[in-house]
Amino acid sequence: MFDQLQKMMATPQAREMVFKMIAQQVAQAPPETREALSRVTVTLERTPRGMQMSVSQSDNEQVEAIIREAINNWTDMLSRGFQSMGFQVEIVE
Repeated sequence: MFDQLQKMMATPQAREMVFKMIAQQVAQAPPETREALSRVTVTLERTPRGMQMSVSQSDNEQVEAIIREAINNWTDMLSRGFQSMGFQVEIVE
């Protein structure tokens, strides 16, 4: 099943659909929240066998909550995806 999900998400159309849904949710946020989100930088560093991610801080407490929730959700999704393929997953706090 994860193979099917992985193949589905590999298509540009499926990814675009997910990103459009996220963008629609963000568009409903108040203007000051959207402005604060636009000042946050997310840096993804590719390595030969992985990646590192860092997120700059915001002066907006609501944006900080969004960042925490997004990191928790993506960490959960990635860890469960790798676990479902049989890998051992370690989350380092």
